Parts: sequence; C-alpha cells; structure tokens
Amino acid sequence: MGQSIIKDHIGIIIPTQLELEPLLSYLPECSRAIKHSWDLYKCWPAQGQITIIVSYIGPANAAAATERLIADFNPDVILHGGCAGAINPELMPGDIVVGKSCKFLCSRHILEVRKSLLKTAKPVRYTQDGEEVHLDQLKTDALLFGLAMNAAEKSAQGDQFWTAGGWPSHIEQRRANVIGGTLGSQDGWTKGKEELDFLRTEFGADSEDMESAYVAQIAAKHSVPFVAVRAISNNEHIQTLQKSEILPAVKAASVRAGKALYELTSILHGPSIDD
Repeated sequence: MGQSIIKDHIGIIIPTQLELEPLLSYLPECSRAIKHSWDLYKCWPAQGQITIIVSYIGPANAAAATERLIADFNPDVILHGGCAGAINPELMPGDIVVGKSCKFLCSRHILEVRKSLLKTAKPVRYTQDGEEVHLDQLKTDALLFGLAMNAAEKSAQGDQFWTAGGWPSHIEQRRANVIGGTLGSQDGWTKGKEELDFLRTEFGADSEDMESAYVAQIAAKHSVPFVAVRAISNNEHIQTLQKSEILPAVKAASVRAGKALYELTSILHGPSIDD
C-alpha cells in the first residue's frame, strides 16, 4: 500500500448516476447520504475519505455542485469524469482523454461577440481575493496530471475492443488510446463536421462535454487541485450515433472513465485495483 500523495480527502464530481455506477462498483463501501439536497455519496477507504456528488447534466449544475462540495466538505483535491464526444478526429470510442487543460467552447458567432464587445475576450472569468482573474484556459496541476495519466494508462490495460455503437466497419478495431489533451465544455452536442473543425482549430480541443471546464473554474477559484478524465463515447467526424446507440455508448464509456478515476483515487491514497 503506497503513501498518500494528496492527503486525506478526495472530492469527486460525476455528471449522472449512469456515469457514477462503474465507479461505485469499485467503491462498494460508499453509501448515499440520506439528508442532503444533492445526490451525495461518502466512504472512508484505506487511507482517506472520498465524497462524491452527482451534479446532473450541464454547466450550471456542475458549477453549483462543485461550489457545494468545497463549501460543505473542503476536499484536498477534486476529480471529475464521465463520457465525452470526440473533437479530435483521431480519437475513437473508448479512448480516454486526461485533461491537461480545460477550455470553454462556443460557436463562431459567440466568439466574435466575445472578441468585439465584452470587457475581455478571455472566456474564463472569476474573482479571487477581490481581484479579477481572466484566463484563456484552466491548466491542470502538473503533478496531478501526471498521476492521472498513469492511472488512466493502467486502467486501460486489458480493456477489450469497443462493442457499443459508433465504431465504423471500415476502420480496424484497436484497443483504447490514452492521451493528455484539452477538454472543451459547452452546453450542447456538436455534430456538424464544419463546427467540429472550427472547435478543433480555434480552441485546440480534443473532446467536448458539458461540465469539465465549469468544475475546473470553481476549483481554480478556491485553489483546489483539479483534474478531469473523460472517455470518448462517440466521434461525429466518422459516424453519428443512432438514438438507440447513445445509451449503450455512454454506459461503455462510463465504465472506462470510472475505472480510471478509481485507479487515480488508489494512487492518491489507497490500494490499486490489482492489489
């Protein structure tokens, strides 16, 4: 059993119950708090404490849940994860993106307004100790990013080929790749190739979700170390998911993200999956 690298208390924000279930399968000791306004789970594994809040989908929910997690429980670090859509055309369903940074995405029109009319063109805006903070992106602490990469790579070992929808027949199956990249967030699901290419070119984003950057901003405001891990559920560049394929793809991606998050908690203060 290794020594704690970030001591004691790990806070985790998960968007949905569906994305939480795989993580809970590794943390059977976690129990749901009965008297709390949020969907909250707590446990005390070998060397520390874990508090999980299920935020539900979207930016406002993610930010509010993170603020509540910090205010009520004061975690030493915040982890975040779930599924995501690919913006990087080389990513395939089942691949894992560890957030080296998080960015807020927007359409071409909104970006033009931001650059021409707003006080600052930088999309990350908050106050800290009475001072305004304006940033282009939210960078992950280098040590925490390295640990998350190690966790994701370890968790991906032995994974089978992707069997949920979204993998085109003309592309040969392969096992999951793990990359460190930029997680982009906005309240939407980008499907058109032109818009995907715009997000890739303008923001350098590798994936798209609805929560990661919003969790990252609240964590940054309170100076709490943060990292997000997202597993790719679909790549709209190459094949659009049919409606009946969405839920199985989200479930399959959530299994991979949950395994990576658990492995990271193990690296931080407990035994690993293989111990």
